[in-house]
Amino acid sequence: MKARRSLLPSARRLAVERGVVLFVALIATLALMLGGMALVRAVATDTAIGGNIATRQQATVAASVAIEHDVAALFENGAIADATHDDPVNNYFAARQAGEDARGVPRALQSVSDYPEGAATIAVGTGFTLRHLVERLCVTEGPASIENCTLSAPSTAAASGTPPAAEPPRAPYYRVTVRIDGPAGAATFVQAMLGEAANRHRLSWRVLDE
Repeated sequence: MKARRSLLPSARRLAVERGVVLFVALIATLALMLGGMALVRAVATDTAIGGNIATRQQATVAASVAIEHDVAALFENGAIADATHDDPVNNYFAARQAGEDARGVPRALQSVSDYPEGAATIAVGTGFTLRHLVERLCVTEGPASIENCTLSAPSTAAASGTPPAAEPPRAPYYRVTVRIDGPAGAATFVQAMLGEAANRHRLSWRVLDE
C-alpha cells in the first residue's frame, strides 16, 4: 500500500507538468497566429500603398494628353480662335476663375458636378478620365495688357526702354489644370504653365498635393 501511495504524487506532478506544457504551447501558438496576422496586414498595406503610388504615376503621365491637347488648341490648330474671350466648349477661359482652392485648383475641377456643361472630357488608358481647364492669367476678358494680365518678361533692352525692332510684344501666360479620375476612385491634379513664345510653349509642370 505504501508503494502504491508513493506513485500518486508522481502521477499528479506529471499531469501538472503536461498541463503547463500544453498551456505554454497554446500561448506560443496564439502568439504565432497574431504575428502571422500582423504580417499579412503589413503586406496588404504595403501592396495597397504600392498600388496607389503606381496609379498616381499613371494618372500623372495621363495628364500630358490633356496638356498637349490644350497646347494644340491654343497655339497650333486654331481651335481656340479668340484668346481674349471665354470659349467653354474648348475648356478655355480668358480670365482666371474665381473660387479656386488653396492648391490653385479652379472651382470647375474641384468636383465632377462643377465641370462646365458641354466641356469635353478625355478618356485615357484603362479607366482614366481627364477633365481640364485653360485659364489665361488675366483679371478680365479682353485684350491683354500689363494692367490686366500677367505678361512674359521683357528683354533687358526693352526693360531699359530701348527694345530692338524684332522683339516680339509681351504675351500673357496660360494655366492648364487637369483633373485625372482613375479606377481607384481618387482624383489627381496636375498643373502646367504655357506661354506664347515660339518653340517654348510648355514652361512648367507640377503635381498638386492634397
